[in-house]
Order: sequence, then structure tokens, then C-alpha cells
Amino acid sequence: MTTAVHPVPVPPATAAGGLPLAGHLLAILRDPLTFFQKQHAVGTEGVVKLRLGPKPVHLVTRADLVRRLLADPVAFDKGGAFIDSAKALVGNAVGTCPTVDHRTQRPMLQPAFHHRRIVEYSRVMQRCAAALAGSWQDGQYVELVDVLHRLAARVAARTLFSGPGAAHAAEEIQRHFPAMLAGLHRRMFIPVDWVHRAPVPVNAAFDAALHGIQRTVEGEIRAYRAEEAGGADRGDLLSAMMRARDPYTGVRLTDAELKDQVISMLMGAIETTGSTAAWLLHHLAGEPQAEETVLAELRRAVGERGVRAEDLRGMGALKQCLTEVLRLYPPFWLLSRVATRPVELGGYLVPAGADVLFSPYCLQRDPGVFADPDRFDPWRWDPDRVTPAQKESQLPFGTGSRKCLGDVFGATEISLIVATVLQRWQIGPATGLRVVPVVKGTMRPSLMPMVVRRREEAYAR
Repeated sequence: MTTAVHPVPVPPATAAGGLPLAGHLLAILRDPLTFFQKQHAVGTEGVVKLRLGPKPVHLVTRADLVRRLLADPVAFDKGGAFIDSAKALVGNAVGTCPTVDHRTQRPMLQPAFHHRRIVEYSRVMQRCAAALAGSWQDGQYVELVDVLHRLAARVAARTLFSGPGAAHAAEEIQRHFPAMLAGLHRRMFIPVDWVHRAPVPVNAAFDAALHGIQRTVEGEIRAYRAEEAGGADRGDLLSAMMRARDPYTGVRLTDAELKDQVISMLMGAIETTGSTAAWLLHHLAGEPQAEETVLAELRRAVGERGVRAEDLRGMGALKQCLTEVLRLYPPFWLLSRVATRPVELGGYLVPAGADVLFSPYCLQRDPGVFADPDRFDPWRWDPDRVTPAQKESQLPFGTGSRKCLGDVFGATEISLIVATVLQRWQIGPATGLRVVPVVKGTMRPSLMPMVVRRREEAYAR
């Protein structure tokens, strides 16, 4: 049945600066964050029309409208530039599948992220973080972004796979990840299939990276299948997903479906965790008051032992610092949907079949909502200071039925990594190099050369 639209809306205005064939593509590729922030500044009514080459897309610029579209996954289904490019990597996984498949996939996968399971995974997270912190020497130079992405890859592989191949899987995944992410970025903004099939080096690098990760994951799945007759639950994510059943039919995931889910989780876990932990340590290094407040919490909660997941519940300052970093640098800075029918948003018509974009990065830096929006200020999230508008605009993990399945997993891992490192090390910049966001499909920090100094208080051993 066709849904009537009342009152009759008007089409949104098209953003200025488009070229006849390229549309706004060149401006986006040149400086995507600045381009989208400019559209938010002029698109205060809520919707701005852009063109990616010849293809029109609709950018939603108001938090209330974004929450409205996220609350209606039937009218605004998964799809569009970001999701279609992500499907080249992860297939029809829980984060990219249409709503009709999500209704089956999410209930199957949810038990793998139950609180009891996350407590088990947190022990792996803590051991990996402690091993990293224990490997450094006083005065050592560390390129923090690379180090933490490698750590995130180890944690991801060892929480997904607990077998003897986990260490090798982590190395292979980390080796292939940069080329895969660069390919994702190109596919997001150049929606022309033949461009990505052309026999050129960048496409060959992407294909090789993707196939390398797929081979690694497929090898782990085969190894688990070989042991499946014993019925053992290893306590890892892959075991949980292999044992999951459709609540209505009792059917389990096929090997191809498992591969998609695993690669999707790897992509989210490595990029989100590594980048966010690096940003958080970077800002704490530059904000002594915030760092000391977090350290005081650690001393009270932990004493002379390592940090555990249960300690995090009493660490409000660390949680506020993490919330603020996710506000400033949401790894998935641009997301997309497809309108399945004509829909009115903010008085404008979004036609059926239209691609719809929204940017958590821009929404979370709205100067009308966040005072001094580019400044790291974790205390803006104090319970007696935070405003309803801030809560509405804060969307690093999405909202509604399609909120990120691994949000608690990721927040737990980031917090454990940062707390474990801070216990032992004071981190400071090694050069005057400015750290800035870099967009490559996801958003990660630029190079972050740091020096680690052993803390005088050896209260964690």
C-alpha cells in the first residue's frame, strides 16, 4: 500500500558547487569532512541534495530527523553508498543486511554478546593489553595508532578464534586491513562499478587484501567444523555463532554466512577499537586534569592489581572521556540508508529509491548543540550538565533496532586498553606533529608518534 504524504512536501535544495558530470564528487574526495560540515552549516532545515557523479543523494543534517529515519528501518532500509561499498567486504552481514534479514540475524547473534560472554572476552582483552604495556621500555618511541590497531587485531582474532591459529589469523588480518579500507573509501564515493573492476594497481591491491582476509577466516571456520562433532563451546565468538539457531526455524548459519559475520565483526572491532583508544590516550596526554582524574579512579578501583571489566562500572570519568572522544571522532563518520517509499523529512520529499546519507561526525560537532564543539571536554557529559540535545545528537553506534551489536564489547575493550596502559605509562608526544582525522572508509587518526615514560607509582604490576 502506498503511504500518503501530508502535507505535500517540496524537494530539497541542491548543494552549491556541483560540476556537470562529477557533481560534488571532487569536492568530497578532496576534503570530505570539511565538505559535509559546510553542508550542515547551510542545511539547517534538515535535508540537502548532493550528487555523487550523476547520482543524486540526500544528506540529512538534523539530529531529530536522523533519529526518525533510524527509528523506521522499513521506510529507510540499509543500503546506499556506504552500505553498498561495505557489502563488498562483509557481504550480507548483520550490519549491512536489509531489514527482512536483520530480523532473523540479530536474534541469532545476540547471545554471542551477552554480558556473561563479554566478561569472558574481557579476560582476553586484559591479557593482550597487559602484554603490550609490559613490552615497552622507559623512554621508548611508539607510533601509537599502528600499535593499537595491531593490538585490536590480536584481541579481535583471539576473541573470535581461540584455537591454535588465532595468532596467525591476527597477523594476516592486520597485514591486509589497510588496503581493504582504502578500497572501501573509493567505493563509497565513486558509485561506478566498472571503475572498481578496472585492471589497475589499486583495485588489484583491494582484491588481494579482501581475498587474503577471506581465506584466513574460511580456514578458521573449516578448523572449527572439523571439531564440531565434539560439540564443545570454546567460549569464543565463532563458537557462539556456530551454535546459534534461527529462533523460528532452528536453522544454523552456513559457512558462507559465518564468513560474512566474522569479517564484519573484524572490520568494526579493529577500526573502532584501535582508532578510538589512540584518540583517547592522545587527548589524555594533552589534558593533565582529565588524565589525573582517571588515574585517581584507577587507584581507588584497582589498587595494585590489573584492571578487570567489573572495575569499569565505577569509573565515571573514564566513561565520560570515552564518550567525548566518540563524539569528536566517530569511526563510522558517514552512514547511508535507502528510502523504500516516498517519505517526508522536515517538510522535504525524499523519493522512493533515494540514497540517504547522515554524518555522526557533523551531528556531534553541531555548534548549536555543543559549546566549543571542536574542543575535548569530557565534563560536558557530567550528569548535571548534559542536555537532551546533546544526547539526541550523540550517535556513534547508531540507535534503534539497528544499533551496533558490538557497542558494549567495543567500549569494554577500549576502556580496558586505556586503563591498563595508563596504570604503567605516561604518554607524551614525540614530535610537534599535529594529529588530525584521516578518512579512509572509516575515520582514523593520522600518525601519532609518542614517547612512553614509566610512572613513578608502580601500583599495577
